[in-house]
Amino acid sequence: MRMEGLSFDNIPPLHIPFRFFNTAPWLGVLAAVFLMLGGDTGLSSQWTPTLLAVTHLFTLGFMVMVMFGALFQLLPVISGEPIPKASLVATLVHLPLSFGILFLVCGFLEQSYQLFYMAIPLLITAFSIFLFALGSLLIHRVSGGASIYTVRLAALSLLITIVFGLLRASAYLGYGEAVDFSNTTYIHLAWGLFGWVMLLVIGVSYQVIPMFHVTPPYPEKWAKVLPTLIFTFLVLLTFVSNETLQIALTLMLILLVLTYAIYSLWLLTKRKRKIRDLTVYFWRLALLNIILVSLLVLVKLALWQSGEYVAFSLKLNMVIGLLAIYGFACSVIMGMLQKIVPFLAFLHLQRQCMTNFEQLKTLPNMREIISEAQSSWQFCFHLIALVMLVVSVFALKSTPITALAVALDFIWLGVVIGRASRLYRLTSARIAL
Repeated sequence: MRMEGLSFDNIPPLHIPFRFFNTAPWLGVLAAVFLMLGGDTGLSSQWTPTLLAVTHLFTLGFMVMVMFGALFQLLPVISGEPIPKASLVATLVHLPLSFGILFLVCGFLEQSYQLFYMAIPLLITAFSIFLFALGSLLIHRVSGGASIYTVRLAALSLLITIVFGLLRASAYLGYGEAVDFSNTTYIHLAWGLFGWVMLLVIGVSYQVIPMFHVTPPYPEKWAKVLPTLIFTFLVLLTFVSNETLQIALTLMLILLVLTYAIYSLWLLTKRKRKIRDLTVYFWRLALLNIILVSLLVLVKLALWQSGEYVAFSLKLNMVIGLLAIYGFACSVIMGMLQKIVPFLAFLHLQRQCMTNFEQLKTLPNMREIISEAQSSWQFCFHLIALVMLVVSVFALKSTPITALAVALDFIWLGVVIGRASRLYRLTSARIAL
């Protein structure tokens, strides 16, 4: 494991990231419940109330929840500087984010958009506090190189995603007559998936792939050029209205994403630790999915002007969305949790033993905190759920089975993280005695 350039002097208490990690899987379970309640019609269109609720539970409830928790821990390690008042900030972010998500998805599910009046202030509060705390750290010249640079762009992308999300919400509430709803929707998706999620995954991967899997590092100059180009093309795509230019910019984005994915897959083949590692499986699954998403977007562009394939094109939109969200983003997050949770638990327990070195030999190792068998089952459950989601787009009758598969995927993750948290608390209490 490579630790060069990392600082563990300013890491926050473990309860800060773990509260986010322990919440996220159960919001994924709630998405599965909503999918089950939606029945055969839940995946019939990308605009069904069920799918809108499920999508936001995946993106806000699971992805953003884990990403926020991880950033509280990773940024001080990469930059060497703590997030100011991390414990207070985490509380002020976690609670309004959790309740805001619940109000938002219930508003979508019941088509009771008045609930957005409660959801929007809560979500704005959570995002504003988090971005202000994050910005107060990232605005300064800190170490971390390409990783911190890319996280800065990801944070800006999140801010832009929120702005377009508010425009969409205002349209649901009847205030968006002057806004092109469909265009705002796709720009919101583009900034959320290609900006916030993609750039954050890229920035984090610059550190964690070489660190955990002992691969060669990403090329330093290329590591900054890639996210800069992605961000620039997203800005241009936001303001350009000419269809030809939109297609050209989309093609450039696809090329950049493919370059990152293929290079990352190549790096993983060069890892020095050749032992079986389930996190590598998750990374490979995620990268293969984003490659498939890119190729399907090319197919989508080829059908852009064709009126003969309208129904197929709509199905293709849903498949692209599911592969990007569940196949790429959720795969990366689930894989990283298999590493981050035991690593952080062991690191904090190890630091707790600095006043009593005899306790070091009694600590559970990382494979005891989350075992290889647990990670293997997680990968199997996740792969089955992903395949079933894609199948259900074309075979709507299978949606209830798909919902069960998704529920099992997130329940297993929730139980595994919960057990790891409990083992940490028991061991910490024993050391304290």
